Amino acid sequence: MEYNNKEMRASLRAAAQRREFIAWLRADADRLVSSAELLGGKDWETRSLAVAEAMARGEVPEAVEEDLKDLHRLLKLEFADDIESEEAARFAAVHPDDPRADDARLCAEALERGLDALRAFAAVSVKEVA
Repeated sequence: MEYNNKEMRASLRAAAQRREFIAWLRADADRLVSSAELLGGKDWETRSLAVAEAMARGEVPEAVEEDLKDLHRLLKLEFADDIESEEAARFAAVHPDDPRADDARLCAEALERGLDALRAFAAVSVKEVA
């Protein structure tokens, strides 16, 4: 059997990045929940708590991927465009020097990297099966 070292390295890298994302979700769940509440309110806090609880139970992030994508969009301020929305009002109320704003930015970046890792892992997994 012939192995492609480049593909093997890509597979191992994707798996490692996915594991790092899972570890971050478990370790910084409180920061993610706080950021979701800060920029979205109670409904977003509830959604982020569901994600945190799923990760604490040992579920895979793919099981809550849609919620992760939506949380990423929230933290990237994509829902703040509608001036009448709660998300816009909450964003407007946050002072840029508030440490929670920095936490939200860091969570948005971590979600972006993590979602990229999930896509890479899925792509490698499909390639391996094919």
